[in-house]
Amino acid sequence: MKGIRVVLADDHTLVRRGLSSLLAADGSISVVGEAGDGRELARKVKSLQPDIALVDISMPLLNGLDAMLKIQRGSPGTRVIILSMFSDEAYIAQAWDHGAWGYVLKDEAPEQLIKAIHAVASGEKCFPVDPMPAVIHDPLSPREREVLQLIAEGKKNSEIADVMMRSLHTVRNHRARLMMKLGAHSAAELVRAAEKLGVVRPASPKG
Repeated sequence: MKGIRVVLADDHTLVRRGLSSLLAADGSISVVGEAGDGRELARKVKSLQPDIALVDISMPLLNGLDAMLKIQRGSPGTRVIILSMFSDEAYIAQAWDHGAWGYVLKDEAPEQLIKAIHAVASGEKCFPVDPMPAVIHDPLSPREREVLQLIAEGKKNSEIADVMMRSLHTVRNHRARLMMKLGAHSAAELVRAAEKLGVVRPASPKG
């Protein structure tokens, strides 16, 4: 039987180590790469072309949902399973809408994660509930969502330019468009908009 190649992404090293040990114990799953943020994840997946990407929904620099868009472009054969603390159906619907193949809650039994990986590798969708269409209207482009997340994480324009490998002028234009589109007049209002759109999650609980 062909082994299932997995890249896993979580911003906590101990969580990644635990997941890696859990998956290795299955015998038919091999962890071929790890990532601590969404941008590193997209690069690793593009390079390694795994069968499955196991992705924390809340990660720095690029959240799991938006990282899926880059994964779909760079490695269209990779199927994403979201791993999250959030059981809210709105989050599950967003994962479905973004193209996830599965959604596993972090408080599930370990056996459920193994089962989900095997199911998704076999071509089955694996969600805790039947997803309904997401009701959040998102007026932003993928690039604007990326900039908004970095703003919400407290990064300066120059830092955003470095992360995204764009000019400072481009970042300033993105920020101005975000303020206009979202009707925001301060960084704090942009953070609230980012939370409302699901670009970043509230500080607690961690997902």
